[in-house]
Amino acid sequence: MSSRGTKRKKLKVCLPGQKKMTSFLGTAEAKEDGSDGEIGEIVGSVHAAGTGPASVQDAPTSGAAEPTVPNQDQVAAGTSGEEQEQECSLEEQNKKRAQFLEQFKKKEKKKKNGGHLVGYQEKWETMFDWLYPVNDYTGLMCRVCKRHNMRQKNGEYIWSRIPSTSLRTDKVWDHHRSEQHKKAVALDTARIAAEVNGGIRQAMAVNVSLNREAVKAALKVVYHLAKKEIPHHTNFKDLVKFASTELGCDVFNRLNVAGNATYTSSTVVDEFLAVLGTQLEEDQLNTIKGSPFLGLMCDETVDISTTNELVLYCRCIDGHGEFQAHFMKVIALKDGKANTIKAALSQYLEQKDLSIQKVAGFGSDGAACMIGNRSGVATQLKEENAKIVSIHCIAHRLALAVGQAGNKVKFIGDVFKPNLMSLFLYYNGSAVRSEGLKEIQKILQELELKLKQPKDVRWLSHDAATDALYKSLPSVLVHLNQEMNKGVAAANGLWSWLRTYKTIATLYLLCDVLPHMSALSKCFQQKRLDLTEIHNTVDRKKDVVRKARDQPLEELRLSKLDEELGPGGRLDGLDILVSERDRQEFSSVRRQFIDNLLENLEERFPQTELLSAFGVLDPANLKTPMPGGYGWPEIEKLTAFYNEEPYPIDSHAIRDEWIAFRQHLGSYRQKTPKEMCQVLSANPTLACQYPNIASLYARMVVIPVHTADCERAFSTLKRVKTRLRSTLTTANLNHLLRISIMGPAMDSFDFDKAVARWGSLRNRRLLV
Repeated sequence: MSSRGTKRKKLKVCLPGQKKMTSFLGTAEAKEDGSDGEIGEIVGSVHAAGTGPASVQDAPTSGAAEPTVPNQDQVAAGTSGEEQEQECSLEEQNKKRAQFLEQFKKKEKKKKNGGHLVGYQEKWETMFDWLYPVNDYTGLMCRVCKRHNMRQKNGEYIWSRIPSTSLRTDKVWDHHRSEQHKKAVALDTARIAAEVNGGIRQAMAVNVSLNREAVKAALKVVYHLAKKEIPHHTNFKDLVKFASTELGCDVFNRLNVAGNATYTSSTVVDEFLAVLGTQLEEDQLNTIKGSPFLGLMCDETVDISTTNELVLYCRCIDGHGEFQAHFMKVIALKDGKANTIKAALSQYLEQKDLSIQKVAGFGSDGAACMIGNRSGVATQLKEENAKIVSIHCIAHRLALAVGQAGNKVKFIGDVFKPNLMSLFLYYNGSAVRSEGLKEIQKILQELELKLKQPKDVRWLSHDAATDALYKSLPSVLVHLNQEMNKGVAAANGLWSWLRTYKTIATLYLLCDVLPHMSALSKCFQQKRLDLTEIHNTVDRKKDVVRKARDQPLEELRLSKLDEELGPGGRLDGLDILVSERDRQEFSSVRRQFIDNLLENLEERFPQTELLSAFGVLDPANLKTPMPGGYGWPEIEKLTAFYNEEPYPIDSHAIRDEWIAFRQHLGSYRQKTPKEMCQVLSANPTLACQYPNIASLYARMVVIPVHTADCERAFSTLKRVKTRLRSTLTTANLNHLLRISIMGPAMDSFDFDKAVARWGSLRNRRLLV
């Protein structure tokens, strides 16, 4: 047999094996999914190799749902003996079979991925210069995103730290168009531009800018914690870590310069706090130093660490003539003596370059060490500046007036007030009793109120205590009666006291009178209260109280007591003891209490000549029509007091000024003295014409009439310096209080200035 015949025979006997290879996919199935062209290409390649005239028609056309792939034994079974030696070798058949399977699997995978070709493609590296494969071509990474450690919107580090396993062209394009990649490209462009156009200087500028943003963000975190009175040492680091890892705030990554320089330690946090507090203090001092006159307020307290603290406030006028009250400092004192307080005040004023000669008024709580005639703080200050006006806080005066008026009445001071406290403690000390009272309140359809504590140090707290008892009186009587029947001795005593007419009438009297005193106290605690408003407000309240001396106030609780005790009334059926003796004794109690209250108000709110003289500057006091000599006596008193250094009033010039200025008061009748001070400052024409009048307004505005601001600072101090934070240093405590009390909203604070200040404190590895 010729070699040509042998070759032809070899091709012929190779056909059975080739038929099996081309029958892996039926013709009908190939046409359905569009793969008949692919099979045709395979068959054509087989013919080109010289495998014979095999065709797709020779393949089985069964309607099997899944294509069957022959195994190696089936392929080998088609040949035997000498014919197997003359056929294609098994190695060649397996190779061709593997090629077909690879193309078939690609086709099937493409169908499952929405028509997208899946798998790594070399052309991607030419299309996208930032892409490179990893992990044996099973993952993709982005050079630019990895260089800048970028993350996706959901916080994941896909493409930068973690390879992307989505091997599809559309997914690669998605990353190319993503915000993550665009930001990385922008940073890289800036880096390249810095290297090309300016070298180290531009690159350093970009780096410093990013560092500044990181420090600025850290300062905002500290400011937020201090403003919300949240412990900064224990929360700053965790909050920064949470924002960085969970919220995707990459700006904080710049704080980590090296393994041992993370700029999140407690020392750095204290530096951030000091920078913020110092900046606020400097802004305040600039305003205070620009004020023509100052008013000082101070009060003492003992904090959780048993440290004697002095809280200092300052009243001033800013450049626009607007009144402001600033928290200055908390000063730790070794004792509460007058000499110690005076020395601390003088030292602080000297340190801040504030002159005692500009102080027009001094406000305190009225303690002996503050206003003592011989060696009180106010007396020692007047030795340096005789024109300082000392004011005993009117809110304290009012509380003392009401408290002393009640204590002077034997029944109120010795019986009613102690029993009111015992009743509060009876329910406050037992959850079972409190729940029992609530159940009765539900049955009687009353408000579920808790009894309030009447405090001796806050005598006006009796207003809230008596009001709560009045609203829950039927429920309390019923519950005490039940407790008494169970053999509770304390309930028996309280029920016997509370069920008498004298007790209930006294309760109703206090509920009628004390709200007027509480309203007056709230008025006196306003930040913008004027001197001229004090006596007018007190006089109006005295008129109301005076009416309650001989008869109940119209349409109030006491006037309806008999009606409530009668049939169908609120207290009907509660076994209230009513006798003529109780009525007479209560009338005596009422007259004594009202007389004592009026007397105390007169004593504690005297019409001092100087403070009354300032009333002429209030447009609301202007009479219509204005008398010809209106205001002359008051102006002469003020001129006589302020005719000497420092900052004297010109007695001759002020007469001419007053003649013209009082004609303007009619057009400003709705203005308060503080607003008039602002009008004179905002209008250069008026300020130039009436400089002495403007000086009187400035003095009047800054003289403190209360120390309520100091009391508010005490509350803040207790919230900030708690038992768990009792080791706070005085410096940190002042910064925290200043931010909490005086700190503006975050969007109004100049954090760029704070960053520059922090960077200038020392040489740092983090350049800002």
